[in-house]
Amino acid sequence: MSVVAAALGAVLVSLATPGAAQARPEAAASAARTSWPVDLTAAGSDNTVLSHGRVTVRDLRAHPAAMPAGRSYGAYTAPVTALGSAVPALTVRTAATRPAGSAVDTDVRGRDASGVWTQWTTAAAGAAVTFSTPVSAVQVRLVLSAPAGAAAPSVSSVRLDAAAPQPGAVARPQAAAAAYRVFATREGLVGGTTANGHVIANRDHFVALPSRRLLDSNGSRTYQVTVCHGSRCETAPIWDVGPWNTTDDYWNPPGTRQSWGDLPQGTPEAQAAYQSGYNGGHDEFGRAVSNPAGIDLADGTFWDGLGMTGNDWVTVTFSAAAPPPAGTEYWMDTFASAPVYASPTSTAQTGTLNGGTNYVYCKAWGRNIGSGSSYNHWWLRTDPDSGPAKQYVSAYYLSRWGNDEAKDNNGTVIPDC
Repeated sequence: MSVVAAALGAVLVSLATPGAAQARPEAAASAARTSWPVDLTAAGSDNTVLSHGRVTVRDLRAHPAAMPAGRSYGAYTAPVTALGSAVPALTVRTAATRPAGSAVDTDVRGRDASGVWTQWTTAAAGAAVTFSTPVSAVQVRLVLSAPAGAAAPSVSSVRLDAAAPQPGAVARPQAAAAAYRVFATREGLVGGTTANGHVIANRDHFVALPSRRLLDSNGSRTYQVTVCHGSRCETAPIWDVGPWNTTDDYWNPPGTRQSWGDLPQGTPEAQAAYQSGYNGGHDEFGRAVSNPAGIDLADGTFWDGLGMTGNDWVTVTFSAAAPPPAGTEYWMDTFASAPVYASPTSTAQTGTLNGGTNYVYCKAWGRNIGSGSSYNHWWLRTDPDSGPAKQYVSAYYLSRWGNDEAKDNNGTVIPDC
């Protein structure tokens, strides 16, 4: 895959320094672990700040543009925690201060051996989150809110403990392939902020669904839906929460639906409220529902992607996502030949990626690789020069970027797997 001449590759090979780091016994140590701390110090959160060792809301006046005013809102998405072994269930312990009227939700998702993420599940205090299949990596998202003018909550620590599977919260796989006919509205709100911190651009392309269970990180396309209107379709990422509700994952079966579990699968609560007076004709906030919307479309998706001129019924297809397809390639330079592995946590080398200009598909958080003051936890999925395809190489080998950065040669952040 490398496009660098063999002579230059030979010179670059001589520059490789992190071989000792590759041999560290950290995976063996981590495999025996049953408890993991969650990193609360990473950058890139949505309206949160780390103050005196605690995550709290940065601006009490801010809230997502599509959500009702009257409450401050902040969300912190932690880096991926590599567990070192497959775990069937976890108990999540969140140490938080909650002033009167405030709330802290801890959302959890897991990644299985195939690299596919579950939906986000809100962990109840002291209860285990059971995964449909064992997971080897977990990510935590903290959602903090408070009434306008009130003190904000704060979180001092989050810890994950291995647990036995049990009834209760289940982190389901991504929504199984299914299509539903729902009413779509144009979101608009250009210049506003979505529930994942994305600033809405003119003729933007994304959708909003009325639940956080498929809310993706800003810029990521891990969760997507395909929306069709007439003969035109667009596959778009899920970057906002709404319309109307925030806990209405209507694409899930009634037994696991977060709210409104007595409604048929595929029927949004707002649709039932509007058409048949369900819940007194109100949404979860007590507002009278004035349309049956189950999805919001950003302007670019609405106008350019689907050719819509007014709010209308559309077909929304949910499908279990896989890592990005082979055609999605990001080109970057590596300073030396590098070993590749089957996963970001594996220590058994499966091949080699030659130094030079190479392509990768996506990134995932894993074990740390480094030398001296240089290090990187990101791993890049690629096709190596020797060994099987679709392996992982440490982003430590990137020539142009610093610690814990994973960008292509143009400075584009490589998307999550």
